Amino acid sequence: MSHYPIVRPSLLSRALAGDWPGTDNMWRPESASTVVYAAASNQTVQLEQKLRELQLPPSPRMAEPARKRSLEENLFDATAAVKTLTSQVAMHLDREWRAKLFRQLDSLHDPAEWEAGDTPAQKDSFATFLKAICDIRPARRPSLGLTSSGCLIAAWTTARNDKLTIEFLPNDQVRFVLSLVHADDTERIAGKTNVARLRERLSQFGPGRWFDVQKA
Repeated sequence: MSHYPIVRPSLLSRALAGDWPGTDNMWRPESASTVVYAAASNQTVQLEQKLRELQLPPSPRMAEPARKRSLEENLFDATAAVKTLTSQVAMHLDREWRAKLFRQLDSLHDPAEWEAGDTPAQKDSFATFLKAICDIRPARRPSLGLTSSGCLIAAWTTARNDKLTIEFLPNDQVRFVLSLVHADDTERIAGKTNVARLRERLSQFGPGRWFDVQKA
């Protein structure tokens, strides 16, 4: 039976690094590999190898950050999200209006016209818009716009230049500004309310001038 000399663990680590201390009382092997396989099992060698690998810097592939989404991708996703919301109330909007609304949304998110730093249409704002439209049911379609924070704006203008602009905020909140042209002055009113009271708040100003096709 073969006998191998005992090698202390501290010396094993130094042997793996190729560093053998000189001493008269220690058996000196001919090579480091002789001690590794004599004093350590295969599992120990594998563990040492794994420890070395953990100390190595990560490879470029592992350290590579996630790919940044393009502007076109972000705008496409935002448009798709609000169109999906529209499909949930499609029974309240005729086909022609839905088609025009989709064209307006595509135009609002045109990458060629997009301003750096602006935010695409937000779903919470668009949900408020849909609730208001389904409640008011205006015969005249509004022109649409977006604030820099992604809130939808709808605007109506009459032939005599009476204007109504509504900004649709999250959580069913709306902010409106209207102007009424008189013979000697232009009256301007602003307010904030929720969708459930919007019709009532506008009723005193004759909203049919904006919403009815014949009165506009």
